[in-house]
Amino acid sequence: MSSAPSVIDEVIPAEYRAQAGELFIDGGAPADVERRALRFSSLLGIGDDYIQLISDDSEVRARADRRIFGHFRNNLELLIQKTWVEKADEAHKEKLLNRVPSLVADLEKNDYAHALKTLVLIIDELGYLLFGAQSRKGDFIEYSFRIDPCLGLFWWYAGKLSQLIGDADTRRVRATMLLGVCLLADL
Repeated sequence: MSSAPSVIDEVIPAEYRAQAGELFIDGGAPADVERRALRFSSLLGIGDDYIQLISDDSEVRARADRRIFGHFRNNLELLIQKTWVEKADEAHKEKLLNRVPSLVADLEKNDYAHALKTLVLIIDELGYLLFGAQSRKGDFIEYSFRIDPCLGLFWWYAGKLSQLIGDADTRRVRATMLLGVCLLADL
């Protein structure tokens, strides 16, 4: 076993690695998870939007939901629509595009368990549309880090989201998943 650092360790600043890793650690009170997610959102430059999405003030949260979920949907649909694919993948692209409204509807209904499953599926398939077979390879995360560290960090995070499927802690699922929503809304 080699003791050399992985490409991920070389390209992600230590603070990002530590805070991103904390998001997926079991245990702690729901407020701890939200604090970890808030710290990470601040590092990523989406802290203001994230704070509004998790606000205890229902009016602030409702306005943020409409605005951020709208940007999220628009950016995700645009990303899918503008992705060039082979003719054989056009139906796959359309199917993916048709999943976006149900994801947003689940977010709006606060059905985070179902929304998480759909988000994980969409992100996985989006990776395939954007990067082809490379997205299914074991070194995809490292590959995406070489393209751009922020892109790599996003795909690392996206890959970790599937660990939360079936997690009974809905606040943890919500807090962690909404980071991805904010990231994609902020494109």
